[in-house]
Amino acid sequence: MDPKEFQVQYEIEETHWWFKARRRLVRRFAEQVRRELGRPLRILDVACATAMSFRFLSDLGAIRGLDISTETIRFARQRGVDRIVRGDAQDMPFREASFDLVVALDAFEHFPEDARSMGEVRRVLAPGGALICTVPAFRALWSPHDDAFHHLRRYTRRELKDKLAQQALRIERLSYYSMLLAPPLFVFRKTRQLLGRGKEARSDFTVPIPAFIERGLGAAMAFEAWLLERVDLPFGASLICLCRKE
Repeated sequence: MDPKEFQVQYEIEETHWWFKARRRLVRRFAEQVRRELGRPLRILDVACATAMSFRFLSDLGAIRGLDISTETIRFARQRGVDRIVRGDAQDMPFREASFDLVVALDAFEHFPEDARSMGEVRRVLAPGGALICTVPAFRALWSPHDDAFHHLRRYTRRELKDKLAQQALRIERLSYYSMLLAPPLFVFRKTRQLLGRGKEARSDFTVPIPAFIERGLGAAMAFEAWLLERVDLPFGASLICLCRKE
């Protein structure tokens, strides 16, 4: 990930409509895991970036972070978070069965060996423990945003399902999200791609959006969160998954 993007993410993550929407979805799945286990959770955030997860998951248990970047660890400390271990998600420095819940929020697309990191998640999960992960969807949506974040891939539902299943992680929920935004996002990103040829790749988060549009985007994502309590969505710009270690 471009170091300049860490600064952008740190500054906007708490209030930006997209991050707020993702937190809403992840929080609901995490609360489900907490209810089912009936006790405080041991939580690991893989590739924890600027450690926002400590803000919205800490009340569910004891949380630790893992990230390979010294830059993100610095931003985490600015948030007052010091329970971050510097390490590789493809070779985690934790004992087997150390955690009840692992969250990997837009993480797997960064790893050269994503299947290996999924296997490491399974190793550090306790029996019956859960993984909540989000990833970007559909190669057709590739844009300067992916280049700026140093993504290596975008996933289809089938691809993510197969990779997790190969690591003996049982899928409970797997759905696309950002469904309502996917068509306009496709047009927006392809336009940025055409206009930005030869220029430095920057994320979508650096593009200013009028406040009334942001409010509309937030409302659309809130409606999707309501839908996702009832059904899986057939397409979208991202995927979210809840799966278990048997």
